Amino acid sequence: MYVRRPSASGFYPMSGPELRRAINAAATSKFGPGFPLTPVKGKDEIKILGFVVPHAGYSYSGPIAAHAYAELSSQGAPDSVIIMGPNHMGYPGTYIMKEGKWETPFGIIDVDAALSNSIIDRMSTPVDTNPLAQDGEHSIEVQIPFLQSVLGDKFKLVPISMGTYTPQVVKELGEAIAGSVKMSGKDVILFATTDFTHYGLNYGYTPVGLNAKTAKKWVYEVDNKLIELIVSMKADELLETVASNGYTMCGSGPVAALLIALKRLGVKEGRLLKYATSYDIAGGEEKVDAMVGYAAIDFPKS
Repeated sequence: MYVRRPSASGFYPMSGPELRRAINAAATSKFGPGFPLTPVKGKDEIKILGFVVPHAGYSYSGPIAAHAYAELSSQGAPDSVIIMGPNHMGYPGTYIMKEGKWETPFGIIDVDAALSNSIIDRMSTPVDTNPLAQDGEHSIEVQIPFLQSVLGDKFKLVPISMGTYTPQVVKELGEAIAGSVKMSGKDVILFATTDFTHYGLNYGYTPVGLNAKTAKKWVYEVDNKLIELIVSMKADELLETVASNGYTMCGSGPVAALLIALKRLGVKEGRLLKYATSYDIAGGEEKVDAMVGYAAIDFPKS
């Protein structure tokens, strides 16, 4: 049986004790929720069905992500978690891990093979199930230690990695996820991971120049516009806005698929929990080399 080993060294510590300290530092930091993450208690009611979280190194986006996981810890434990993330490795299609296990320094989580295969079966677009399709990709991997901090090892996982995609594929995936969740009879929580605007010389993207103050103001304006589309559940408009303007949000496809699935599951709107840029969190020079926007968003039951 395939076991997906840790491969995102540098994004988070590779030893259990150091990883726990890093998550605690993120949660208790100035930009985090301000308190350590605590485990869920039993099978209380699940009130939040979905989340959007960032996926940079823990020292950058960890405090923002911790806001979502703090909300997750305030409700009951799900049976399974579906995570959709962008593929930064140049992979061209949609990958769904159909079986196996996922290992982190905290231990091993089983893939929910029944739920994964149900989603695959509902897709008319071919889906890749070769594990090499997401080898080395970090966007999903960096979420799992946060999940383990809150949920322990009692949940199962459905990882979905998206490279290039069309709006039709995004729609099909969102509908397949919603249909499979409904049919499963399980308590399932959905995640999509994205970073927002990637700005600066390192990204070859400087539409308003290199002055940090000017760039930060512009990044805030663009990201707030995208966040408003997300909390308003406007999947099609999100995809169109990112594509037509050439915005550098890396996970618009996973987020749009999340919105489509959640809407079919009865969710009406999302809530912004926290937004900041890497420049806010880690500082930077007057001349911008790299600035990235991060947001944590949740989607309560209606």
